[in-house]
Order: sequence, then C-alpha cells, then structure tokens
Amino acid sequence: MNTVTGRFPVAARDRLRAEAERWERAGAVPRTAVATIARTGALGAMVPAEYGGAPWSHAAYGDANRLLGTVSAAAQSLLTVHGMVCRSLARWGAPAVRADWLPRLAAGVEIGAFALTEEQAGSDVSALTCTARPVPDGWRLTGVKRWISFGMLADVFLVFARTPRGQAAFAVRADDPGLAREPEARTAGFRAAHLARLTLDDCAVPADRLVGRPGFGLAEVAARALTLGRLCVAFGALGVAEACRDATLHTAAQRRRFGRRLGEFQLVQGLIADTEVALEGARALAQRAARALDDGDDWAVAQVLTAKLAASRAARLAADCSAQLHGAEGLAEGSPVERRSQDARVLEIIEGNTQLLQQLIAEQVTARWRAATTGRDA
Repeated sequence: MNTVTGRFPVAARDRLRAEAERWERAGAVPRTAVATIARTGALGAMVPAEYGGAPWSHAAYGDANRLLGTVSAAAQSLLTVHGMVCRSLARWGAPAVRADWLPRLAAGVEIGAFALTEEQAGSDVSALTCTARPVPDGWRLTGVKRWISFGMLADVFLVFARTPRGQAAFAVRADDPGLAREPEARTAGFRAAHLARLTLDDCAVPADRLVGRPGFGLAEVAARALTLGRLCVAFGALGVAEACRDATLHTAAQRRRFGRRLGEFQLVQGLIADTEVALEGARALAQRAARALDDGDDWAVAQVLTAKLAASRAARLAADCSAQLHGAEGLAEGSPVERRSQDARVLEIIEGNTQLLQQLIAEQVTARWRAATTGRDA
C-alpha cells in the first residue's frame, strides 16, 4: 500500500488527556473520544485512498499509537484492532465488501475488532475450535471468541475459524443472525477497552465475506495483521513508558524526604536512569521496525517482534519505578499510577506474550544466522 506521511495532532492528544481519567474510572472509552480520534484521520490510516482513507506510513501510525499510549492504553488499543481489520479487508476482502465497508471504517462511522483469541487458543492460534461450515449461500460459524478489544463497541469483526479446507478469516457484522456479545470479565488493566466475549451460534455469513481463502487465514491474514498489531503495541507501550517516566520525574522533583528532594537520592537516580535507558532503547527498536515495514525489509517481522518485546518490558519497568516512588499513592485503586502499572502488565501479554515472543525472536535470529552462514559458505 502506498503511504503518505500522516500525523496525529498533539492538540487531539491533549483534548483526550483532559478527559481520560474520567472515562478510565467509568471503565469505557466513550464514543466522543472515538470521534476525536476519527477526526485525526488515524482510523483511515490503514485504508487506501480509493476507499476514503488517507494511508499513513508505519512510522506515522506508530507515532499515533505512542501519543495515544501516553493518554490511555485502552484508547490506543482501538488503533491496534481497527487498523488490523482495515489492513486485512483492504488486502484480502472481496471487492464488494471493500467498497461497502472500508469508507465507513476509514471515517470512524464504524469500528472494527479482531476476533482471534479463544479459551484454548491464545498464543497457540492453531488450536482454534471455532468452526465455519459451508452452506449453499455462504457459511455458518459456530464458536466462542474471548477478550475482544472494543468488542462491545465494534460494528465489524474479523473472525477466524476452521473450515473443512483449513483455517479462514471472515468479515462478520455485529448484527449478523447468530452472533451475540457480552462484556468480558473485568480485567486489572485495559479497563476501558470495551472487552467482549463473542458467541457465534450457527452465525450466517454470506459467501463474499470470506477474507482470502480457506487455508489462508492464519498463515497470511492473521500473521500479517499480527505484525501490524505488534508494531502498534510496541509504540503504545512507548507511550505508557513515557507517561510513567514523566510521573516519576515530577514526583522526584516535587516530593521531599529527609530534607531532600527524592530526585537527589542516588538510588532514585538509578531508577530514573534505568527507565530512560530502557525507554530510549525500545524507541530506537520501534522506529527501526516501522522503517523496515515501510521499506519492505525481508526481516521486518523479526524487527517488529524485537520492538514489541523491548517496549513492553520498558513499559513494565517504567511503571514499576513510578509506583515505587509514589509509594502508597501509587497503589491506590484507580489512581493514574496504579492504572498504568496494570496496563503495562497487559502489554506483556497482548499480541503475543513475552515467552512466545522470545521463542519467535530466537527462531528469526537463528534463521537469519543460517541464511548468512549459508551465504558465506557458498
């Protein structure tokens, strides 16, 4: 997809920041916040111009995720899942579906959500139990999807299921017969992300809603969507880490103990230094990964995996340091410090947990080494 350089307005971030604590306490990103994000053009950033989008580079989209991450990890997750759906439909959706759905998704009139996870299929996506049965006029989907970000607000879902010819992706509407949704159990982090459980009971889906082809769902559609999603999470984690770092610096400069500012104590300076090193290292990796995707680098996937792992770890470290300096205040339920600490924990799990990423990175590093070694031997 040809991209132009987009930019998420800092003024929009500031408007959202002024409201974020209120709707975080309420446990739901409101429609007004979604509308503010839509007006920036970010919801159309993964949609080609011919369908009403204004495609951004991965670097620009990443920075939008970073800015939203400084405000709310839950709000940032909207860009993750919506972008994954838009990118998948733009690349593999049937012409009629692209023409009908993408303009509304690009404008933010409708919201997309990514429905892959199941009770026993999280990191191991090959363990899907949701099924798609072919019928004369299309497909019938049956199964349960869990932990769907923005699932309670979404109009469109990208649902993955098993067919007799392999796993496949389907574009499903929230009002399709046989689809029901309910709020997921309340989580410690991402409290405002409208998490939903989807139940598909012989859900009727027309034939042209197949995205790609059977046998193509995980190897291509899900894999490429997850690469984009992991890039988004990496930049979103940078935003969380920045917000935690700034809270730490403010407290270190303002709070006094034993007649000195906290920031004057050497051990506190060590926490600040460790946070900054982790943050700047993760920033460099995330920016490199975004450039690799923009340039079509053969090893871009490996760079995205590395960036996601480093950034989620940086967010966790920054959150822990911030909580440590804030003391009991940082443990108070609903405080900004406590919220970011819980959100940082989630960032180490979503779009591939730390242990899965370690495995995938090791496989990529080994493959790259073998390719280089083979070349030298030749």
